Amino acid sequence: MKTIFLISLLLLLGVGAFGQCCQFGSVPTPPMSSTVWMPDHSMHATRHALGAEYNLQEIGGVTMAQGEMPAWEIFRPVDETPLGDAARACRKEHAAAEKARIVWEQVGN
Repeated sequence: MKTIFLISLLLLLGVGAFGQCCQFGSVPTPPMSSTVWMPDHSMHATRHALGAEYNLQEIGGVTMAQGEMPAWEIFRPVDETPLGDAARACRKEHAAAEKARIVWEQVGN
């Protein structure tokens, strides 16, 4: 059993390796050359005129405010139910839920 598994695994890996290295019927690719070609970006380092000025805000105008508001005026405390009360309510809802009417019986044992 082990030998059949190992032979099939080696065959599968061999086919995969052969498919990567030996491409029959397709256009052969030239080998990678050792010459490195770097693109020339000469315009990035030269001085030129600045672009036209434009407003980044969609709505023009000035927004001003004075003073500070305390956080307790802005953020009201949220009434959260405790975890135990939420669990009790969920348990009560589950107990009151309608149960399945079908009873499966195992036949044959």
